[in-house]
Amino acid sequence: MIARGTTLRLGCKAETVEQRDGQVVVSLTGGRQARAEMLLFAAGRMGATDGIGLDKLGLETDSRGRIAVDAETYQTSVPHIYAAGDVIGFPSLASTSMEQGRIAACHAFGAPVPPPPEFFPFGIYAVPEISTCGMTEAEVKERNIPYEVGIAKFEETSRGHIMGVDRWLMKLIFSLKTHRLLGVHIVGEGATELVHIGQAVMNLKGTLDFFVENTFNYPTLAEAHKIAALDAFNRMPT
Repeated sequence: MIARGTTLRLGCKAETVEQRDGQVVVSLTGGRQARAEMLLFAAGRMGATDGIGLDKLGLETDSRGRIAVDAETYQTSVPHIYAAGDVIGFPSLASTSMEQGRIAACHAFGAPVPPPPEFFPFGIYAVPEISTCGMTEAEVKERNIPYEVGIAKFEETSRGHIMGVDRWLMKLIFSLKTHRLLGVHIVGEGATELVHIGQAVMNLKGTLDFFVENTFNYPTLAEAHKIAALDAFNRMPT
């Protein structure tokens, strides 16, 4: 992102927004300013629950119009009413919302419901695509889990050369103790498709050995899983 001219100001609060000489000027905490021709301010989403009569049913919403539910059944505080999707908050994904609806329907009709998978992917359909599943390095450190990271750069793969991609990468995080895959993070072409391999391995409690010992089609971007795993393996203590 930096190579593409993006400046990241993390942990800064926007104090004021003004228009000066045809530009937008944002004053940040600490006295710094950001100037641009245009400003996009992302304030998050609100549940479209106003005016549909939830109060008459005995249901309350929070300041963003979201409904509280049971985390396992998606029942609201009124037992015969269920809620799923964006209106209950995180993770607010189409994929997880569909699964929530399935679980809610099964519970409502007394059908057995298997526990949901531990890991599910996030996809950002930008250019380049971004997708992530599992724990981040920050989360691994917070849990005091000894770990190692493996990196594969798409431009170093044969398929990457053929496609002319540059700068994109895949990062796999492994436990040093068990070698289990803890997280997969991808930025680049096909990221939202590639992430499902790591998701499956994590939900099956797979390890680094899966990637090292298996054969991937060549040339493919999926081969980056093996490259990243070997990169982590080469830095692990013997």
